[in-house]
Amino acid sequence: MAENRTRPVSRVKPATVFSAVAVGAVTASVVAGGGPAMAEPDYPSWSEIEQAKTNEATKQAEIARVGDLLAGLQQVADVAVQASQMADEAYRIAIDERDRAAEREQTLAKQADEADAVAEISKMRAGLLAAHLAKTAGNDLTSELVFSGDDADGLLKQLGMASKLGEQSQAVYEQAIADRNTADALRAQSAQAAAERTRLAALAESKAIEAQAAAESAMAAVAVQEQRSAELYAQLATLKDTTADLERERVEGQAREAAEDALEASRPAPTPPSGGGGGGGNGGGTPAPNPDPAPPNASAVETAIWFASQQLGEPYVLGGAGPDRWDCSGLTRAAYGAAGIGIGTHSATNQYRTLAGRGKAVSLSRIQRGDLLFWGSGGDYYHVAIYLGGGRILEAPREGVPVREYFIWGSPSAAARPAG
Repeated sequence: MAENRTRPVSRVKPATVFSAVAVGAVTASVVAGGGPAMAEPDYPSWSEIEQAKTNEATKQAEIARVGDLLAGLQQVADVAVQASQMADEAYRIAIDERDRAAEREQTLAKQADEADAVAEISKMRAGLLAAHLAKTAGNDLTSELVFSGDDADGLLKQLGMASKLGEQSQAVYEQAIADRNTADALRAQSAQAAAERTRLAALAESKAIEAQAAAESAMAAVAVQEQRSAELYAQLATLKDTTADLERERVEGQAREAAEDALEASRPAPTPPSGGGGGGGNGGGTPAPNPDPAPPNASAVETAIWFASQQLGEPYVLGGAGPDRWDCSGLTRAAYGAAGIGIGTHSATNQYRTLAGRGKAVSLSRIQRGDLLFWGSGGDYYHVAIYLGGGRILEAPREGVPVREYFIWGSPSAAARPAG
């Protein structure tokens, strides 16, 4: 389907990406400011196409022009798609942080309740001892000593007991104060955690709004790309005496080859066998890929892939974790959850870091069926998909595109083996 043809921007040369981003940013800022939009590229008319066919040199120039326009449309769409995926991951990370804060708030509130109960018991003990001391002091031991006669020894013993009782009372009083201070401190921490959870919840809401805006921009860019591309493919077919479908298939075939080349180029050189090893571009303190990963557990891999394949065609929804709507990390988490393997939270970044922390990161040169591929850099990732083998993946790509099986697009930068 048309949506499935969109390829993310990572395939484009850096200089071209920069130009496309700059053009897109300028266009957006001008339009947002209420000024006139930038002029569109000069698309050829059908009369120009027909005239170009009468001269070979003109025809070849027009073919090159149409090809450049198609590439430019794709690049702008790719930039918008990548921005949308990054905004989605920012939302997922914000939700992760909010949930952790909520869990901390609950834990502290429970601890504060328990500390309150302990403080109340300590207070009661101190009160009972204080009452007992007051009663003992009320007997006026000094008078009893003066008028006691032969029973002075007994009164002295009673006085010693009262003194010990006073010491015990002081210890109980100090413990009661300490217990109350502990309860108050935990209650204050719980209040701080609640405020932090409220802040993070508001942040998550703003990230959701940003993600929705980015998704709408991406869908609009793709819609323009598809609409314009349909006519350009038809014009290209006319110039080359082929069909629009054949021209589209040719371009998509080139895209697949470019993706394979990009993946091959991103594979790190083999690590020397000497000890001490440099991580090779992981950044951010992320562990380097395991130089000798265990082979994947075939049963777990096939269970995860089977689960994910049952969701093919179901819609992408940001934050989707089933049963019939998904986003990228929601799908991978549920798929490996079906195989009894936890891979982290509902975040591509967290899933990679979790697996890498277990020594399950693998180099792209060693990927096998069932491994997870990650898009991003420096330990921060905005998309994750399940590798099927043969250059294909199973993924929940983005808003407007359902769960699909597709070729490896762009340049995934990291991989991990949950079932290794």
